[in-house]
Amino acid sequence: AGAFDRLSAGEHKSTARQAVRQSLVLLKNMGMLPIHPNSRLLVAGDAADDVARQSGGWTLAWQGGTAAEHFPYAESIWYGLHQAMRVGGGHAELSPDGSWIERPDAAVVVFGEKPYAEGVGDIDRLELAPELSTPIATMERLKAQGIPVVAVLLTGRPLAMERALAAADAFVVAWLPGSEGGGVADLLIADGGGHPRWDFTGRLPMAWPAAPDPDAA
Repeated sequence: AGAFDRLSAGEHKSTARQAVRQSLVLLKNMGMLPIHPNSRLLVAGDAADDVARQSGGWTLAWQGGTAAEHFPYAESIWYGLHQAMRVGGGHAELSPDGSWIERPDAAVVVFGEKPYAEGVGDIDRLELAPELSTPIATMERLKAQGIPVVAVLLTGRPLAMERALAAADAFVVAWLPGSEGGGVADLLIADGGGHPRWDFTGRLPMAWPAAPDPDAA
């Protein structure tokens, strides 16, 4: 209604961040989560610092893909993780390809679909496009190095994730957290005592697909 001063109001951002916390779904956790904030965290994956990726289609542009400057009040998942680790006395490093100099205690790899809308995003098989699978290879490399891995999937629909689930010590479906990507850190990073700040409450309405063929038994 033209009240542009209400855009990104504090109470609106707080409600949106709550929605992020309540929508995250934990598919796997082999004792990895939450991550202690007084540690070294590597944040990898091509979607870790990309607000457009975490917002999906019909966000400013029909097929998404807008630039970072178009989201001046938004927080990427990387930003939220970085802030939570800093407050907790730890350290977070952003490295999209998963390379590191000083060995991290754990890694969070953020990956998933690119924005799409309507028929442009239709797929025949419930799987990630091959060109978007590089972060899964990053997870496998980190796992081979003995570094615990938390996978964070950005997606607008369930996708078969056998390879990524096998490589990850913990697997979180973040869906499309939009402008409040920092809400992901609320569940991934512990408080100063190592205890969860929030619990995972998101639930699936049906079983996660075990195979990419939707007609498979």
